Amino acid sequence: MRVTNKMMNSTLLLNLNRGLSRLERINNQLGTKKKINAPSDDPVKAGLILRTRSSIKETEQYIRNIDAAISWLDASDVVLQDVISVIHRAKELAVNGASTHLDPTARQALADEVAQLHDNLLQLANSTHGGRYIFAGQHTDTKPFDGGGVTDGKINDVSFLGEVGKTLPPEERSLEFEIAVGVTMAVNVDAFADDGSEILFTPVFQALQQLYGQLVDHPDYAGAEPIGALDAALDGVLQHVSELGGKQNRVELAQERLLDLQLNLTKILSEEQDLDYAEAIMELKMEEFAYRTALAVGARIIQPSLVDFLR
Repeated sequence: MRVTNKMMNSTLLLNLNRGLSRLERINNQLGTKKKINAPSDDPVKAGLILRTRSSIKETEQYIRNIDAAISWLDASDVVLQDVISVIHRAKELAVNGASTHLDPTARQALADEVAQLHDNLLQLANSTHGGRYIFAGQHTDTKPFDGGGVTDGKINDVSFLGEVGKTLPPEERSLEFEIAVGVTMAVNVDAFADDGSEILFTPVFQALQQLYGQLVDHPDYAGAEPIGALDAALDGVLQHVSELGGKQNRVELAQERLLDLQLNLTKILSEEQDLDYAEAIMELKMEEFAYRTALAVGARIIQPSLVDFLR
């Protein structure tokens, strides 16, 4: 086969352009710190990287959901612990009020403190977290409890969500967060009966009302009925605290699992995508050497032809 100068020049230019393309690819990798910058670099790895990135983003969102759930559960737990303290103090007042040595003034003083406990309980029942009411089910923008205060020697009734609370449907009782793929969990305290009525704070309100009324109106008050009502209300609160603790343990375990998953996915993404600088720099130097060598050899290949002498 006859080799012409044009063929040699074309082959030289083709090889030089290929060398420049390899240099450009390595320079781009060093600039972006990534081995794969376009699907054409490695279609198989590009698909794996995209799927891994998507999984990481999904996991991060679930972790944020769990962080919000933990925050909500912790806020609920703090409130319920304060409610338990209110009940214990009310029981102490109920026992003290049963003493036969108390005069009407002392009994009224105890009743006044019970009224203050009732107001404190109302404040706890209307607690908010992040500007949303904790114990209002999905009606987090509506003040759940209203009423209270002393009028005509008795504590006024407390209503839950007004008319809405009387017929609260099951789907509006829980505030749910998605903590995994297809897994949702109610993060609020389940404070509702099957008929939609509120059963967490209402028994405590009623027990304090009963205690106040008997301290004020019954000179022969012995404390048995209010103490029994307070004990029953305390059992209900402790049951909700126990359920809340179970939810806290569940979300903490889910958080640990997702953090481990996030770490593993990040490691996989790093192995597939991040650039090995030592290897890239070594490859860059080799390509630079090869390109310079090709230029030097090309200068010797492109010799003067007969046409150059005929000009």
